[in-house]
Amino acid sequence: MERLRGVLPAPLPHSRGATTPLRSPGAPARPEQVAEELRHLPGFAWLDGGGERDHRFFVQPLAVLTARKGRAAVVGPAGRITFSAGGFGLLEAAFAAWGGPAKAFLTGYLGYELCAELERFAPVSPADLEDDLKTPDLHLALYVSCLRWDGRSWTLESTDAWPGMGDPVREAERVLAAARRREIPAPPESRLTSGPVVSRPSRPGFEAGVERIVERIRTGEVYQVNLCRRLEAPLSPEDVWPLYQRLRAASPATHGAFLDLGRSDSHRALLSVSPELFLSVRDGVVETRPIKGTRPRGATPREDRALARELQESVKDQAELTMIVDVARNDLGRVCETGTVEVVRHAELVTLPTLHHTVSTIRGKLRADESLVALLRAAFPPASITGAPKIQAIVVAAAEEERRRGPAMGAVGWLSLGGDLELSVAIRTAVAARGRVTYHAGCGIVVDSDPELEFAESTVKARAFLSALGVPEVT
Repeated sequence: MERLRGVLPAPLPHSRGATTPLRSPGAPARPEQVAEELRHLPGFAWLDGGGERDHRFFVQPLAVLTARKGRAAVVGPAGRITFSAGGFGLLEAAFAAWGGPAKAFLTGYLGYELCAELERFAPVSPADLEDDLKTPDLHLALYVSCLRWDGRSWTLESTDAWPGMGDPVREAERVLAAARRREIPAPPESRLTSGPVVSRPSRPGFEAGVERIVERIRTGEVYQVNLCRRLEAPLSPEDVWPLYQRLRAASPATHGAFLDLGRSDSHRALLSVSPELFLSVRDGVVETRPIKGTRPRGATPREDRALARELQESVKDQAELTMIVDVARNDLGRVCETGTVEVVRHAELVTLPTLHHTVSTIRGKLRADESLVALLRAAFPPASITGAPKIQAIVVAAAEEERRRGPAMGAVGWLSLGGDLELSVAIRTAVAARGRVTYHAGCGIVVDSDPELEFAESTVKARAFLSALGVPEVT
């Protein structure tokens, strides 16, 4: 905590947070126009609600926190420090050093391999897998303001906890005025990659992995395992933004995100079109909405309705979701008040542009003696991308997957230093790094899983990504 305050001092003791309506003469700027205006600025982050839903924009962070394989780094106004710490320890130190301001936001991602800080996984840990992208396990940037669109108007959420920030309201209104005049360039129609899309594991390897997992389920070792395969292709830095434009057009999402992770060596970025809420906290009320069960959209309205009905009536898919709901209830029960954790909606149909899903909603009341970091330790990684029982399911998946998941299948979003948060599950998420782009597609494997059908489901989940790249998958 003291070392962090050496990089950025503690917030002013009587600081305030404010939500300020912004003037917008004429028609307000669209979120896409604001993105074009801001995306070249350092630390650009767009939490993208899709359509007319909630959008949040962040730029020019006050500090940047990263952690990777037990080493942490913090960059702030007074310089850069490094020390031994994991991601959750770094996050706890950040709240201890700077906690309090409600409108100060830590925005970024928690990578899947942070789970190795929480448990000992044997004989195989996700952290043991090949780490070719070398992205941080955690990347969070501290912002003192957020430009927000609620579907009707723009506001600025900001704090005066650290002086010397100028006039953020005037600057925000200047951005909106400039954005209103921007044309949205259409992304190129040509393919965005120079090479083939490769699957790791390959189709035979994935289907053999499903068979092995089914056998382990039959012996009673686990009940369900989320198995991923990674699609990867070359991608030049100048095509990262066009890929996101095309990805969000192919699959608008309620919890999308574009995070610029730095351009020192090559353009690193996270591109997500996730439909799934991992955790939200508002005034101590915790909510999670796990998704399980997938069907493609139909070619005709009649076929589409039939596929949706098939999903809702599927015993296999209902069993998958029920098991994951039980895991999520158990996770929240570790830090919520006794008797408050409840399933408020179960197996609701959610229809997206390319998919049908079923989703459940679980809520609880966070205990007064528990922190946001304690909640994350209890619930991470998200239940829907692990399995049941959670710890052994993680081990079984790691034995079959060839590469680290990295930011994919972790969590993306914001944490307020005042105690609220909203994080998505990083499904439908691509990572651009080291001249490549990767995308994970996962399936819930249960006792009656068919390897060919599970591979087909993973292909359906990758359809928007492949469409955005403009190339077919090579299997």
